[in-house]
Amino acid sequence: MEKRILRTGAPFVLAGGAVLAVALIVGLGAWPTYLVAAAAGIAAFAAGRRVFPDRVVEVERAPQSGNAEVDALIAEARAQLEQIHAANEAIAEAELSAQIADIESTCRLILARLEEQPGMLATLRTFLRYYLPATLKLLQARTRLEAEVNAGQNPQIAARIREAMAAVQTAFHKQLDALNEYRFINLESEMDVLSDMLRSDGLAAEPDAKTKEEEDDPFAGLFKQGGK
Repeated sequence: MEKRILRTGAPFVLAGGAVLAVALIVGLGAWPTYLVAAAAGIAAFAAGRRVFPDRVVEVERAPQSGNAEVDALIAEARAQLEQIHAANEAIAEAELSAQIADIESTCRLILARLEEQPGMLATLRTFLRYYLPATLKLLQARTRLEAEVNAGQNPQIAARIREAMAAVQTAFHKQLDALNEYRFINLESEMDVLSDMLRSDGLAAEPDAKTKEEEDDPFAGLFKQGGK
C-alpha cells in the first residue's frame, strides 16, 4: 500500500467566487478595491482549506514481482478480493462476515508472498485460477440471498455457505502456512551460506555439539564465537 494525497479544488473556487463578488458589488478600478478583492480571495481560500482539507488515501501499488505473468495474476486476484470485500459489505451475518474478512486478509498475505517469490507461481496457479474465483462466486450467490436470509428464509442454504466458508478459511490458512515454510527453507539456506562465509573469514567459531533447542533453530549460535 502507498499513500496518495487527493487535493481538492474547493478553496480555489471559493477564492475566485469571493474576488468575483467584490468585483460585482464594489467594482474594480481604484487600487484599494484590488486590495479588498485580494483580501477577500485569501480569506475565502483559507476558509476553504479548513472546510475542505486535502485527503490522504491508501492505494495498492501495481505488482512489482519482475514477472509479467505473475503481476497480471496478482492484479486479477486483487480485483477479485475487492469484489469479495464488496460482498462482505452486503452481508449482515456477523460470523460469516468475520470469516470473509479473514479470508481476504489471508489471501492478501499470499499475494504478497507471491510478489516476493514469483517462482511460487506453479504452486499457486490452481489457488489463483480456481479457489479464489470459486470463493467469489459462492459469496456473490450468498449476497443475492441476503434479503431472504435476513427474513429467516433459506436457513439451511445459509448454514451450508457458512460451513463452506469455514472450509475455505482453513484451506487459505494452510496455503499461507505452506508458503511461509517455503520462505523459511529459503532463508535457512541463505543463513547456511552466510555461516560458512563467516567461519572461512574467522568471524565465527566452528560449531560445537548442538543442543536440542539449537537443532530446532537453524539460526541458533550463528554468531557465537569463542563459546560466548
